[in-house]
Amino acid sequence: MIKYILFTFFALSSSMQAQAFGQNKVQYRDFEWNYIANPDYNFAVYYYGDQIELATYTMEESIKSYEQISKHLRWQLKKPVSIIIYNSHNEFQQNNVVSVYMQEGILGVTELYKNRVVMPFEGDYQEFRNTLHHELVHAMINDMVYGGRIQNIVRSRTQLSIPLWANEGLAEFLSSNWDTEVDMIIRDLAINERIPSISELQSILAYRGGQSVWRFIAKKYGREKIAEILQAMKRYQNAEKGFEEALGMDYEELNEQWQKYIKKEYFPDIAGRDAIDDVAKPLTDHKKSNNFYNIAPAISPDGSQIVYFKDNMGYIDIDIIDAVSGKKVKRAVKGNRSIEFEELKLLQPGVSWSPDGRKIVIAAKAGSKDAFHIINTRNGDSKKIPFDLEGVFTPKWSPDGMRLAFVGNKNSASDIYTIDLNTNEIVNLTSDIFSDSEPSWHPSSSKLLFVSDRGTKIDRVPTTAVDMIDHNFEQNNIYSIDINTKVVEKITNSSSNKNYPVYANTENVIFYTSDYNGTWNIFKHDLDSGNAYPVTNFITGLKGLSLTNDDAMMIFSGYSGWGWDVYSLNNPLQMKEQTIEPTIYIKNIKSDLKEDIVDLREDKYRGVESNTTDYSDYIFAWEYQYLNDQKSQDDYEQPSFLKSNVQLKNDNGEYIPQSYLTRFSLDIADYDVGYNTLFGPQGYLTFQFSDLMGDHNIQLFMESQLSYNNDFGFSYQYLKERTDYQLAFIHQAQNFFAGYGFSSQGYPIDYMINSRDYGLAFVASRPFNRFNRLDAGIEFRNLERKLTVVDPYINQVNVLDNDGLTALRPAIGYVFDNSVNGFLGPIDGFRQNATIEISPAVGEAGISFQSFKLDMRKYQMINRDNSLAGRLYFGSSTGRNPSRFFLGGMQNWMAGSGTTDGIEDGSRSRYGFLDSNNESLLQDLYLSELVWPMRGARYGERYGTSVLLMNFEYRFPLIKYLVTGPLVLGNILGHIFVDVGAAWDDPKEFTDISALRNKYGDVSNSFSPWVRSIGYGIKLPIILPWRIEAAYDWTESGFSKPQWYISIGFDW
Repeated sequence: MIKYILFTFFALSSSMQAQAFGQNKVQYRDFEWNYIANPDYNFAVYYYGDQIELATYTMEESIKSYEQISKHLRWQLKKPVSIIIYNSHNEFQQNNVVSVYMQEGILGVTELYKNRVVMPFEGDYQEFRNTLHHELVHAMINDMVYGGRIQNIVRSRTQLSIPLWANEGLAEFLSSNWDTEVDMIIRDLAINERIPSISELQSILAYRGGQSVWRFIAKKYGREKIAEILQAMKRYQNAEKGFEEALGMDYEELNEQWQKYIKKEYFPDIAGRDAIDDVAKPLTDHKKSNNFYNIAPAISPDGSQIVYFKDNMGYIDIDIIDAVSGKKVKRAVKGNRSIEFEELKLLQPGVSWSPDGRKIVIAAKAGSKDAFHIINTRNGDSKKIPFDLEGVFTPKWSPDGMRLAFVGNKNSASDIYTIDLNTNEIVNLTSDIFSDSEPSWHPSSSKLLFVSDRGTKIDRVPTTAVDMIDHNFEQNNIYSIDINTKVVEKITNSSSNKNYPVYANTENVIFYTSDYNGTWNIFKHDLDSGNAYPVTNFITGLKGLSLTNDDAMMIFSGYSGWGWDVYSLNNPLQMKEQTIEPTIYIKNIKSDLKEDIVDLREDKYRGVESNTTDYSDYIFAWEYQYLNDQKSQDDYEQPSFLKSNVQLKNDNGEYIPQSYLTRFSLDIADYDVGYNTLFGPQGYLTFQFSDLMGDHNIQLFMESQLSYNNDFGFSYQYLKERTDYQLAFIHQAQNFFAGYGFSSQGYPIDYMINSRDYGLAFVASRPFNRFNRLDAGIEFRNLERKLTVVDPYINQVNVLDNDGLTALRPAIGYVFDNSVNGFLGPIDGFRQNATIEISPAVGEAGISFQSFKLDMRKYQMINRDNSLAGRLYFGSSTGRNPSRFFLGGMQNWMAGSGTTDGIEDGSRSRYGFLDSNNESLLQDLYLSELVWPMRGARYGERYGTSVLLMNFEYRFPLIKYLVTGPLVLGNILGHIFVDVGAAWDDPKEFTDISALRNKYGDVSNSFSPWVRSIGYGIKLPIILPWRIEAAYDWTESGFSKPQWYISIGFDW
């Protein structure tokens, strides 16, 4: 769970501003949680509905995984681990355990506040088990290295940060060891001479490349080195030192040896194999289009066009290209930008043509459920077919045009379904617990091919998730099913994995892909004779087969050069049998470590736990060493599910479901430092509490002492339902110097201002979907100010003036946000926030105003690295006590100053916010708004009851990677900007210089409400997002000299 920013929602305008943008995590349904627990292994599995069998399966697989991981790490869990299972990815995206949105590519997550594992089940037991094992590796490393909680990191001053490649790579290695897919990826890097250094293992290579590094270490030094490395990391609080201590070599030498191992392992695989483009014609080029995925192609019935999925600068789109030239015809679907095409099922993609070649059908996430969209490729018209299933995937149109076949998930089962397009009748053809996928129609529309892990179980024998515990679902084969009789027939029966079957239309054969002998190739299977053989012999691999009606052309997606592309093969029925030699991986598979990992999973002996010091609760500071001697190495935390002394199993050894109860626990207690634009750095003690599901959150903050002269407050969030609620209270006190003078006796005296701001706010946020929401709330604020004079010589304080005001402020705002974020901010899409705020006068000190604010931002990617950004902000306030907008400056302005008319500015503020004679000080400080960025201008350079600000930026990479001795820098970005803004009280200020002089004093004849600047800057992400910018005032007489500023902040 990401730490919540304190002060949000304390003032309604502030709360609206703090939550001004951001996409929504929508709770479309209410989850009633239960759990089962096994205290022997410190696990509790949480589930909802009637999924006790899935929970039992999860528990048993967790125990198997734990035995293997525990022996590798030589560690037993000290703190309990909660495993939270959702029935689908759509419902997984509604979790409140982690605050970020779970994109469709995320199969699970392990967080560190309470060491919780959260993941969906999508019908594939093999994928689910591997993901569960992967996440439990993270959970046990968290327990071993970090004490199982973020609070332990804070308390023990833990400084160790395990590199992403080491953390994710180890989780991959221990969960799946090695397979033909990762073998393909690393082989491709080797043959293309693109082997990265270990420090460059980022993104997907952090998983696959890191997995390869750990495999190399295990093969060369033995698996026992895994525990030694992690324990050395803990001991030295340094990851690189941990590897060096355990292996006797530094990163540089480890990198050299690993790269040599890769070349030695894969160069022999090249001989006798074909590059894909030597056999097939490439129709896309991922290198030129700077993308990774061009997958799931489907060729139109007449063979003229191809439709396929592609990743496009942060989005997933569906394009149509010419089948001969590869030239783009049109973009059929823009994904991830609207609620109807919120996600396009990239992990199980599928698109199919109608028999007449006029329409296509795809599956997409559309709000709370999945749906099919039938799209007319000529005019773009679309028809939506919703489903009451937990997920739908890979639709295939029948040759007679009457039905769609697809994969549907419901109640922990993945089955093959059909839907009648005339009657909307849905039929579950397989209806069992096994994982079924990739349906493909026979030319007669009477039966289907599909892939399944059912083994020999072709009859629909009742099975449950519990039965899958001992089922071998690592092996899949191809089956057929008659859509009328539902009779299943097993077609293939070999040890290799198969996928993507298709019927030929002119002969009684099928094609499919297989990883026989270690590489994925196309196989031809004669249904009359049962004879099957490969017709390609590729170095890398492929997936997603599609045939024209006359079988003259086959389309597929092939992997080469670190990316996927669409290829075509002519006359596949005439292709001759190929001989595929086994890869080095396959040759060595029996002596490889796969048997070791299986044995370790089944071995109920956990291994001897390390006798080194348990550093999970260790304080890494010499002045506290004496406390470490008092800590027990066996400091096990009793699981919360034991504290109620309930029976967890019945007499038959079956788990007894327990009802989930909301219990709060501490997430973190820490001292945080923030920065106030007007008052500078400020530090607070912060405390955060939440329940296990993250539905209830409490934040407290205070200064070191609790008094009327200090700051303190709290907020409570309720996130369980679709509408989110927050209640907050804040008390802020500020004492600041307001000037000096002389007493009647001639002694110097100081004038001080003491201000207090306290109030209560309630805010409700109602999301319509991921991109739209309505925010509404009400706030009461009471503000007090005292002007005092301090005579230090007689130690006397006199109150010269005392005033206050109150404000009751209801507000409502509409937010739209479909933007895509880059490294430091949005890079594409659109954002809008429109807010109306009303303050009726309440009491004698009450103020009355009405305000409207509109903030619109448009981002346009030029390519993956370059983007344009434009912003329009307008605000206006009316009434007896209108709020004011102060234009100028920038957020978190840390250093630097500008000039005005060639004269260096004496302060960062033109407007005297804190002047002792400022009669509207309270309203200016707490109820008005600073409008930025307006670089080259001071805070309050222009002010008024109305404001307009326009910002334009071109954002680009400056230095992607820089090594200067021990300092390594990356993602250094640049930007060029233009800022134009104006603030006014009366439109006459634009034409009447006297109105401006009455407001600002003696100004030149060229003075106007407008402020303009241009400039450039760089962004240095060194712990914080530092910004160094040079601004040039843009006046009628030209441009000023550069004005340099240093600030901290992300891109707007």
